[in-house]
Amino acid sequence: MTDSVSRASGLTLLAALGGLILGCVALWVGVAEGAVALWGFGAACLLQVPPALSLHQRILAGLGNSGLDRERLTLRSVSFLLRLLALGMAMASISALLGERAPQAGLVSLGMATLAVGGLTILWRLKLPMVGLHPALALDANRARTLSALAVLLLAANVLGRWFHWADATVSLVMAVGLFLDGRSMGKGTTLAPAACGGGCGGCG
Repeated sequence: MTDSVSRASGLTLLAALGGLILGCVALWVGVAEGAVALWGFGAACLLQVPPALSLHQRILAGLGNSGLDRERLTLRSVSFLLRLLALGMAMASISALLGERAPQAGLVSLGMATLAVGGLTILWRLKLPMVGLHPALALDANRARTLSALAVLLLAANVLGRWFHWADATVSLVMAVGLFLDGRSMGKGTTLAPAACGGGCGGCG
């Protein structure tokens, strides 16, 4: 069981580092190209960094009650910011649709979307075996699944955007709905009982 916890700790650090790098690049390229789906995806990646780091600290503390309040506060804040991001993406998407604006997509954004799909899907699959170890790890796997799904939508926007000017804005609206629902779900996750400690992941603090 110790090996599983150590592996989970390493995966949370990997998720934080990947989210930081991928998020910064996607946000920068997305703003430069005027691609709502890309900068929205980048912002979503960056918002997953604080929960990953918070979970890493809890894992180091044995996944007990130590650090639970900090994690709840982190998730509550990120939940609000995700819904705010969803609102911003929806407004930008509607504006792009009404103005018939299309991003200046290039090979960089397409390559980034492809890389994101592969990397995030692998990360999600690696986290799946740990879902039953602790509720916090299950929520972390759900966040990884959400990012993986967003990456697939981003790739679809890049591919379809080469033929349809409305592809990026339309896909961005779908992403916005998903982010809003994910933010609401994350907010509900902060109501987990403090006693919800995994039996094999260390005692409650």
